[in-house]
Amino acid sequence: MDAKEIRAIFKFSVQEKNIVSSFETQEELFLPFLLSLKSGGSWSYASAETKSIAVKDVITYYDEDSKTGYTLEKIYLFIDPEVIKEEWIVRRLEKCGTHEERELVERPYSITMKAKKVILAEVNPEIRKITIRELKKKSILLKGTPAYSAAHELEHLEKGEIEGIPLWNFEYIKQLAKNEYKKVE
Repeated sequence: MDAKEIRAIFKFSVQEKNIVSSFETQEELFLPFLLSLKSGGSWSYASAETKSIAVKDVITYYDEDSKTGYTLEKIYLFIDPEVIKEEWIVRRLEKCGTHEERELVERPYSITMKAKKVILAEVNPEIRKITIRELKKKSILLKGTPAYSAAHELEHLEKGEIEGIPLWNFEYIKQLAKNEYKKVE
């Protein structure tokens, strides 16, 4: 690592500290956001007094004419989150850092959450900017992947471990023809 890169890292770290302190909340509640930003995915944090989760959503913008695009990341930070409503069920495979294999779980397709504070960061790789603000709205409706991620992180906060059916409970089926299948023993 050269001196220029080290200076850039220090500059970014100072900006990070300043943006976190500008929200006038406990700095450790931002840990899920920082992990989501730096490592990807959704994360949770809990202490005896409070909790927070960061939920990531992505939107890809693509221009057919120029054949270029970018993926905007939205990271929601919920401080002291609470589920208001869950709707519909999606069965899906998930991998959690505490498990070696993916597991079958049931998650809501739609989840409405409220929180003491909701902070939204938009990470735009096209212009290399991270825009962050506190939302006035304290309840948010999430659908699809962000809803699954929120439910996953809330399960961590409530139960610690994610509970699902391990992948080895599935069975292989070989398709021989259009409507012809054979169970693999």
